[in-house]
Amino acid sequence: MLSYRIVPNSLLLACLLSLVLASLAHAAAPATVTVRVEGTNQTLLPLTTVTTNGVSVEKDGNREHTCSGGSAANALELATSGNWDGAWSELFHGYSVETLLGETLAFDSKLPANYFWEYWLDGKPSSVGVCEGELSSGESILFFPECFSEVGACPVAPNPLGISAPAVAERGAPIAVSVTSFANASGAPSPAAGVMVSGGGATATTDASGQATLSLSQTGDVVLQASAPGTVRDEATVCVHNGNDGNCGTQAPVAVVAPAVPAPPPAVAYRGPYALVARATDVLDGYVYPRGRAPRILSGVVASHSPVTSISLRLRRRYRGRCYAYDGAIERFVRVRCGAGSFFRVSSTASFSYLLPSSLAPGRYVLDLQATDAAGNSTSLARGSSRVVFYVR
Repeated sequence: MLSYRIVPNSLLLACLLSLVLASLAHAAAPATVTVRVEGTNQTLLPLTTVTTNGVSVEKDGNREHTCSGGSAANALELATSGNWDGAWSELFHGYSVETLLGETLAFDSKLPANYFWEYWLDGKPSSVGVCEGELSSGESILFFPECFSEVGACPVAPNPLGISAPAVAERGAPIAVSVTSFANASGAPSPAAGVMVSGGGATATTDASGQATLSLSQTGDVVLQASAPGTVRDEATVCVHNGNDGNCGTQAPVAVVAPAVPAPPPAVAYRGPYALVARATDVLDGYVYPRGRAPRILSGVVASHSPVTSISLRLRRRYRGRCYAYDGAIERFVRVRCGAGSFFRVSSTASFSYLLPSSLAPGRYVLDLQATDAAGNSTSLARGSSRVVFYVR
């Protein structure tokens, strides 16, 4: 009788041990993935590589509301240092993403259209929420604003872009850049034509095959940004060196000690009427747009001798004798005295891209560009370039 009781207990212990080992074998392995967050007007999180650590994610203090340590929620937690939030859904057994890196897209039932954080996995919309599923190494995560409406009040859904560029380039030498567009419905990539690629002191537009050629004049790590109306921007980093200057893995020459000589006088920054020229790229001067077809993305470039330090916009509207100006702080038009209106800052680089919150209403519009550079130059308003007049009817 004694041996009969001992044997079943041994079998029970072995079974329990097998179950534990099987559970550990099926636990999600750490996954190394990339995370990127594109906000309404700017990149909130550039491409960031993280490795899931198996730590459960709990955002609301309820221990029953946790996401797996191998899920997209864990990767987002690591990439943003926890700077995101959202409510727990019992229906979907996970958190919704409502606030990301300070930008909140909250649902308002009174509005005909609402923006929310869209979650893409590997170049297409994810079929599960951030708490569901386990990530695999090599996968990419993208969050960006998208519109939802039950009454057809949303613009066409944007297509995220993908930019590919050499990891290393020599200053002044031409490099080939490729840009693809991921269709919102299927995630299938295709060449993206007419996309502006800028950075490193150069700007180019992709051809019909999605290709562009640039010669970068700056050294070090240069960020190239691809942007176009109706898309989600993307970025790529290129390390630029000037011969064997020690950058990008090149071997700098051994310094030779020479006799001290007087330092040359400092270079005088160029100043003049053409030191800084701004140009809007998406809105056509004198053009009459049908209602609902005017560009919602205001973009442009600045040519300068010195680094650009600030680009600001001013957008005014006149309709039936009344005047309005766009307020960049509250992101809507306000009633003003005719001829009035304030500039609001949109960029500190040589290009800009600003998404208006909604389609432009009928009226006569004047878009002014104001830019400054490190030498203290400022742009002058010039019809057709830094001042564009257009109409919506």
